[in-house]
Amino acid sequence: SFICLVTNKKPAQASITKVKQFEGSTSFVRRTQWMLEQLRQVNGIDPNRDSPEFDLLFENAFDQWVASTASEKCTFFQVLHHTCQRYLTDKKPEFINCQSKIMGGKSI
Repeated sequence: SFICLVTNKKPAQASITKVKQFEGSTSFVRRTQWMLEQLRQVNGIDPNRDSPEFDLLFENAFDQWVASTASEKCTFFQVLHHTCQRYLTDKKPEFINCQSKIMGGKSI
């Protein structure tokens, strides 16, 4: 699972946190965390298939992710895209191999 966090401090800081929930537990454990400005590319892997897999390329890291469902992946991409547009003024990440429905019908 994953979380996109935005602080309420000024200026706002956004981060992407990868968390894991172990079987039988209701709590989540933080695995890794990156600042939003470190994100360089979001790769949906296959725009022609509903799949939960995707890759995120950061400034100094490549990470493979799997959402619980393809729908959860779509929601995460929508939130991530919106957050990037709102909080990143300079270099915004590239979204590739993503279904057009993810960005509200725009082809990306």
